[in-house]
Parts: sequence; structure tokens; C-alpha cells
Amino acid sequence: MTTQPTPLREVRRLNDWAPDEPGELVGLLLPVDDGEWVPATVFGAALGPATDEELAESIVRERGLSSLAERWWVRVGDADWREAWLLEVKPDRIRLRWDDPMLMQMGHGEWVRLDEAQIQRIPPTS
Repeated sequence: MTTQPTPLREVRRLNDWAPDEPGELVGLLLPVDDGEWVPATVFGAALGPATDEELAESIVRERGLSSLAERWWVRVGDADWREAWLLEVKPDRIRLRWDDPMLMQMGHGEWVRLDEAQIQRIPPTS
């Protein structure tokens, strides 16, 4: 008998105007081994290490949306890591503006597909 993998879990804020309807998506809980969960943004970037479900959910509720306004580190393909600001996020891609004042950039930013990039909040170690 095979067991189905645990699906990711959406974390939503309470809907003040319609309590019976789901509220705004604030982040995700990504399942890992041993019943632990990784708190993650709405597009799946980790907000912290794997932990128990209750703590992971509290991290998402506390930092999920606010983290989107912070600086992020992005690596597209084999390129070097670069700092960027998120302008818009979707489940499969992000629109960003590189944090390089000398770089000529379009005002509306650049779309990057998440399956072609790595993205994280903390500076890379290498």
C-alpha cells in the first residue's frame, strides 16, 4: 500500500467582511519529512527552517506578506546571485527590479520564472 504525499497547505488571513469565505493568501506551509513544515511565501520561497506545523504557520502569518516588501537574493540559471526588489508575485513567476543603480532597467521590472531561478531572503553563503 502506498501513501499519498502530504500536500502543501495554504495559510490565509481571516476575511473580515465575509467570515464564511477564504481570506487573502499570506503564504504556504510546505511539508517535509517527520511531520515538519517549511514556512513559505505565496510563491514558495522559504521564510525559515522546517519546524512543527503550529510554529511554521505563525511564521507565515507574521512574515508572509511583509517579507515581500524586503530585499531578496535571486539567481537566474547559472548567473551570479543578485539583490532585487519584488514588484509582483505569482505562483510561477516574480516581477522584480534589480538592486543595482548602474544597471539600465525598464521601469516595470523584469519577469523571472521560478522554475528557472533560485530566490531567498538571506544572502547566499558562497
